[in-house]
Amino acid sequence: MSFLNGFSLGEVEKDKSTGNLKRLRCSWLCHLGIRDNQKRWLVFGIALNEILIPHVRPLVEQEVNEEYNTLKRSHSIDSQSATGRLGKWNKSLKYENINGNDSLPRLRGGKYDYSKFNCQVLTHTDFAKLYLESYMIHFSAFDDHLDASAVLLLLGRLPVFPGTVQAAANSVRNERNDWAHYVFSKWNEAKFKHSFAEMED
Repeated sequence: MSFLNGFSLGEVEKDKSTGNLKRLRCSWLCHLGIRDNQKRWLVFGIALNEILIPHVRPLVEQEVNEEYNTLKRSHSIDSQSATGRLGKWNKSLKYENINGNDSLPRLRGGKYDYSKFNCQVLTHTDFAKLYLESYMIHFSAFDDHLDASAVLLLLGRLPVFPGTVQAAANSVRNERNDWAHYVFSKWNEAKFKHSFAEMED
């Protein structure tokens, strides 16, 4: 594929018989013992994490911020109590992800004691954390610490995004999950083309 040829190191050599310069192709990835499936995996990861997500992340932040401000006005989400908290907004909200609530003593059986939670959502960043899995919440801004998986999950879960966007985000997230598990044998040419097609949609 021409896309993979971008990973060739061009060298120039003078032809002894004609004196003309000619370009030699020396794939530095081949010298490292990297197979075609691994190249495809590598290119997909770069395209996802260095091209797609940096362009999508600011748009997600803008929509999260607008939704957060709407809920501040309509539901006082920034000053709500544990007993009067907004429990669901399209999806169940995970208040254990903010304000140190996950470190509070739990009920018997390990369940959260929601009556002890501080449910005040003070920033749009904290609002985003309500939609994420607990292992994804180690960020304080919409920057590189908010990785592809989290960005795609927000796109797929927040009600401000249309169903078509949510479906596309979920499809790309499935491709991202395949990429994250390092099963190089999956990354044949058909899988590679399919994964890029999902990102382009």
